[in-house]
Amino acid sequence: MPIWQMILVQLVTFIFIVLFLRWLLHAHIGQALRRLQRLNQQNLEREKALKEELERARKEVKRRIEEGQHQAEDIKQQARKEAEKDRENMFISARREAQRMINDAARDCQRKKAELTLEMQQKSVYLAIEMIKHIFTEQNQQDLHTKLIDELIGEIKKLEQGKVKADGGKAEVICAYALNESQRKRLKEALSSKLKRDISLNESIDKEIIDGLIVKLGGFVIDGSIKNKFKKILPLMKDKAKTL
Repeated sequence: MPIWQMILVQLVTFIFIVLFLRWLLHAHIGQALRRLQRLNQQNLEREKALKEELERARKEVKRRIEEGQHQAEDIKQQARKEAEKDRENMFISARREAQRMINDAARDCQRKKAELTLEMQQKSVYLAIEMIKHIFTEQNQQDLHTKLIDELIGEIKKLEQGKVKADGGKAEVICAYALNESQRKRLKEALSSKLKRDISLNESIDKEIIDGLIVKLGGFVIDGSIKNKFKKILPLMKDKAKTL
């Protein structure tokens, strides 16, 4: 084969190879570009989706933060209301306790006042009795004793029928001095008349009642002693002293 044919064949071959390689390179570059475009499109879509997801996450976080703030505010309001309610209950309890203490103190004061009043009355009665013992003579006391017996018999006679009650047929009579026969008879007649039955007297002497006598008919007591009269007059004297 002539040289120029060989050169021509080689040249044609070279050109074919160059054209083939160019086509092949062009095809690969086109595929690569298309792949890059698809990848770029996918990345863009993913980036868009990611941005949307981030935006949703941001909004969700913001919503939850706001919700948490609202809940925290509600909790603060509830805690404040409960604290105010507890404080009010504490004040109410404190006021009740203070009022209870005041009432207890007032009752204790009244009790002590009553005890002191009773003690003073007892002492006053004792002093009055002692004064009678030292001021009045024996004869004066017996005269007063007689007068008190007459008054008591008169009071028994004035009592409404049925008001004088007795369980049995005996009356216990406590005297400062022994009854004489006339006094004993009149007292027995007065009691028997009111009770509609015969009453016997069981007498005893007690100098502590000073003058007068006490009649006991079971649970029913008629006290005509000077000591009892002093006990009755003391509250009246106390009221009288307040008006002076």
